[in-house]
Amino acid sequence: MMTFFKSNLFNGFALVIATCLISTSLAKSETLVTDLSQHTIEITSRFSGSELLLFGALERHAHESTQSGEITVQGLNYDIIVVVQSEPTDLIIRKKENIAGIWVNNENQTIQGIPGYYVIESTRPLDQILSKGKLAEYGLGLQNIGDGSVEAGEYKEALIRNMIDSGLYLESSDNVTVRNEILFRANLTFPSNMPVGDYKSSVYLVRDGDIILEDHTILPVNKRGIERVIYNFAHDYPPYYGIMAIIVAISAGLFSGYVAKKLS
Repeated sequence: MMTFFKSNLFNGFALVIATCLISTSLAKSETLVTDLSQHTIEITSRFSGSELLLFGALERHAHESTQSGEITVQGLNYDIIVVVQSEPTDLIIRKKENIAGIWVNNENQTIQGIPGYYVIESTRPLDQILSKGKLAEYGLGLQNIGDGSVEAGEYKEALIRNMIDSGLYLESSDNVTVRNEILFRANLTFPSNMPVGDYKSSVYLVRDGDIILEDHTILPVNKRGIERVIYNFAHDYPPYYGIMAIIVAISAGLFSGYVAKKLS
């Protein structure tokens, strides 16, 4: 009786293990491949903005335990989220108030981890793709960038409005197109006032409310020519840059006055 019980127990474990192996071998998997139409943006004196194409392909396959090949998986619903953002930094937001008819800076709040450029695009509205908890966990969406404290709330909302008006922030759900459930693309627009630095391009593949794959690429944005020399000098030697700026401004004013006097 004991031998029979052990035999049945072993057969039961073997059946469970075999079932798990078969399920694993039939489990669906995905491969995400993305790329950019250009891998750097150079800002010159004639720079008036730029457009960039982010594109990619989704490979869906399942391995069969009895075959060495693959079969295509059809009929699965996926969503794509594309995020491009500049390096985060800390910003001091000042609140202006009208005192005796004069607008002055009264209060201020430092907001941490704010990008100077942030664009997020998706196949559907974000709240239809992921839960609020998931969006907050991955920092997706304009409301989830930077400092999330109560103190920063009013200042952060004002900042987001100003950045949207400046063309530096965008949240859109109609600019990611998918063809044949495999190929996808997103058109990205960069305004002339975009900050320099290393931008991060991220693509998230979502299925059934979960992010199952993500891919990240660095996009350098640099100044070129005389603009780069001036930019580097201003950041490496800010006191000297300020002195030179004052001298140039005074010289320009004196020269304009001299020319006006001669012409009169």
